[in-house]
Amino acid sequence: MPKGLLRHAGDIGSRLSLASDRLDRLCRDVSLGVRDQRQFDELESDAQAIAADIVAAFRQPEPRPGGCTNLRRRG
Repeated sequence: MPKGLLRHAGDIGSRLSLASDRLDRLCRDVSLGVRDQRQFDELESDAQAIAADIVAAFRQPEPRPGGCTNLRRRG
């Protein structure tokens, strides 16, 4: 694997680890029971954000300090 891909793979792992921690908290919160529609909506929103972060880990180049991340895929 080329060096750039190895470095990117490490970054993917870091991003997935963060998403995994958030998913664990979401699962814990859901297992405690959903009190009302508002909480359900918040939990669903959290789930969608976690899913988006998992996909983004594979698609986005690593962020540059003090700069913006180019969201377009480079090919």
